Amino acid sequence: MNWPASASRLPSVSLFAVSLLVLASCEKANDLGLELPGTSPITSQYLDLPVATYTVRQQPVETVNSDYVLVGRLRDSKVGTTTAQGFLNLQYNATLSPPDSLPSKTARLDSVVFSLGFNQVYGTTSQPLRFNFATLQQPLDARTVYNSASAGPSSTVLLTNIAAPLNREIKVWQQLSTNTTNNRDSVQVTVVDKVLRLRLLKYPATTTLANSTFAALQDASFNQDKLDAVWKGILLTPTANFADNIVAFSRSFNSRVVFYFSGTNASGKNWNRHAYSLVAGPLPANALTAGPKYFTQITTDLSGTPLASLTTSAQQVSSAATDEYTYLQDGTGLATRLEFQGLQALTNKPELAVNRAELLLPIQQNTNGLFPYPANVFLYEANASNQVLTRAVGATSYERLVQAEGVVQNVRITPTSVGSPASAVLYPSYDAPQYYSVPLTEYLQAYLQNRLEGELPSALLLSPILRTDASLTLNRAQLDAKNIKLRVYYSNLR
Repeated sequence: MNWPASASRLPSVSLFAVSLLVLASCEKANDLGLELPGTSPITSQYLDLPVATYTVRQQPVETVNSDYVLVGRLRDSKVGTTTAQGFLNLQYNATLSPPDSLPSKTARLDSVVFSLGFNQVYGTTSQPLRFNFATLQQPLDARTVYNSASAGPSSTVLLTNIAAPLNREIKVWQQLSTNTTNNRDSVQVTVVDKVLRLRLLKYPATTTLANSTFAALQDASFNQDKLDAVWKGILLTPTANFADNIVAFSRSFNSRVVFYFSGTNASGKNWNRHAYSLVAGPLPANALTAGPKYFTQITTDLSGTPLASLTTSAQQVSSAATDEYTYLQDGTGLATRLEFQGLQALTNKPELAVNRAELLLPIQQNTNGLFPYPANVFLYEANASNQVLTRAVGATSYERLVQAEGVVQNVRITPTSVGSPASAVLYPSYDAPQYYSVPLTEYLQAYLQNRLEGELPSALLLSPILRTDASLTLNRAQLDAKNIKLRVYYSNLR
């Protein structure tokens, strides 16, 4: 980061030591020559230190059992074409569908519906998602770690170019907080139906699959192994040449395959309008089962864009080649490399006391029409090859992130702590550019005093990805690289 390699010989150490001494001393402030309110105004100023910026790409991205499964393809002039495919295991779960929910004598299969709920669409909602439906030839392996670059099992395509509307409206009853004058406690409203549904008995290719699976369900000894034998999993891929949108399927009780049937049981009692469910996809956190395994494969074709040279994580593209902008995006792995410069402006002035250091990251305005801004971004310590540095705590290795400052859950956080990463917060504004901000006061002190306990980073990587988080999005920020700065507030000691 163009920071000095050893701070033990630098005037900047005494600079920070003086500021700490001022805070901790038992002497009166005026005896130390400070000007306090009530005597004469204290001098408080700031310096904006420049930052060299680059766009890099950190792949792969963790996508297994995340909060979302992404499916679709979207072409974007800034970073190319992104394609997302969803691999889903199926799960038999006696808690959700007890064995006795199927009749033991006769049963007539009325309908089979595969569904997934969504709450985010990247791209247009006026055009449907067009996808292919395939069955996996092997279930996802329980011991394999899948990510955005994983190939997944091979598959057999059963349906192609299925259109799933994304703006279909339905009428639902909404509970009212108080009774109206006509004593009604609910009212019918129109909402967008955010559920993808595929009726398997509608197509010959999937009718055979549905019938064979339903026959297996009626076996009294039905279990997960017997389900895997007849239906091993689902692959959803965007149709060829489709590039209108990518849909984020969220945690929902709609993640299932439902068999609707009627008939009679062994005692001759009618079984009408009954259903049996298999789980497929992300379930809510409060579900009675953890759900089956799934992951999203994500590929981004950067050809034809200024970022086309980002074929490995060691490569980087200067902001000068991208119209003075840099990018960071979840899912695609785009991140911004930050190299701080100009710290000599402080190290050569021992009469200054640093009060606060803050990283300011302005966003190019009105660039969230296609991809929303990330709510939080994080700072990874990296070497010259854009590899994230690690820190060993006991037998566990952790990626090194800039930590939050102060006390978190009654624990004092230090720059060498793990588990409490600093989060750059997005500050909204209606009359000024929006920007991210994160304090770096303690981190800057630790760096200059060589107290980071390990290899000194050559840069920080700004990324919306936190690998311990289950979230998976395509949220993106386009940063105004010319105005990214490290702002250091200081006071004159004499």
